This record gives sequence, C-alpha cells and structure tokens, in this order.
Amino acid sequence: MASHIPFVLIGTRALPGKATSFWIAKFLIVLLIATTGCIREEDITLEQRAHQLAAQLMCPVCDAQTIDGSSAQISQDMRLKVRELLDRGDTNAEIKDYFVLRYGPEILAAPEGGGFNLLAWIVPVFIVIGGVGIALLAIKNMRKAGMRARDTQIQVDDEGDLSDYLEQVDRDLGGSTEIISTPVAASEKLTDSNNEANS
Repeated sequence: MASHIPFVLIGTRALPGKATSFWIAKFLIVLLIATTGCIREEDITLEQRAHQLAAQLMCPVCDAQTIDGSSAQISQDMRLKVRELLDRGDTNAEIKDYFVLRYGPEILAAPEGGGFNLLAWIVPVFIVIGGVGIALLAIKNMRKAGMRARDTQIQVDDEGDLSDYLEQVDRDLGGSTEIISTPVAASEKLTDSNNEANS
C-alpha cells in the first residue's frame, strides 16, 4: 500500500518532504538573521569598512562602476577620502552623507530605502510575484482546456461510421446536417447550389 506522504531520502532514513522543507527554510532564516544581526560596524576593521563603503559609492565619471572597481583618478581620490574619514572616526552613514552632499544622491550604488526610492525596492518583488502568478494561471487554463477537449472529443466507432462525427462538425460549423454519402452526390449538390446562385 502506497503512503500518502511524500518522503525525502536522507542517508538510511526517510523524512516527510513537507516537514523537511519547513525545517530547512526555518534554519536558513535563523542563520540569515544570526549572521546579519551580529555584525556591527565596530566589529570589522577599518580596511573592511573602507572596502564596503567603496563598493557602495559610485564613480561620478565612470559608467555603472563603483569607486572600488574603477581605476579613474577621481575614484582613487574618493577611496583615499573614505580612508581618511574612517581614520578620523566617522561612521559609515556620516561618510555616505559626506559624499551625498558633494555629489548628490546618485553617488550611492543602492538607493536609500525611503520615500520615492522605496519603489525601487518594492516594485521588483511585485513584478516577480505577478509573473509567477500569471504563469500559474496560464498553466491552469491550459490544463482545463485540455481536459475540456478530451471530454468533448467524439469517439469514432470501430466500424468506420463517421455520420455522428460529421453531424457534430456540421452543428459546430452551423451548416447543414445533411450527409452526402458519395462523391457523385457531392458534385451534384455542388452543381445544384451553383445553379441556384446564378439564377
């Protein structure tokens, strides 16, 4: 007798699939919260902070490059200024504000998560959710259409009698239900209808 619970084999044991995925998801969320929540600005070295800030500031003269990845002279000067401000004891937020005052908010690689810029963080999530929803609805409708087509399909008798099928086609096309059994009769009917149309 088959079980109704899907199982995932892990080693010599089998765990229920839904319970396993639930615990894995729960573990990953706790791990993410623990690792990001424990890192404070004071816990990392000045060099690591300088590297982080350089990756968060855009080069003003380069196309889509941060000052960390650019070799332009202004990027080198900005990296030195970041290091100087860190040595002076400024926080990451103060250093970002320093560059925003001089170059504008476009200097930040990621927009701040407030005001109108909040849309840049929220809209992509809704686009992805909407795309997945549309794809699922399309798949559901395709399945329903296939089921309807299978249900309405007319089975042809084993003897080759097509009269039921032809009647269904005529009804679907809105035509006559008269069945023409031979090619000679069909040509006579065609000739009669042409004569009526000409007169």
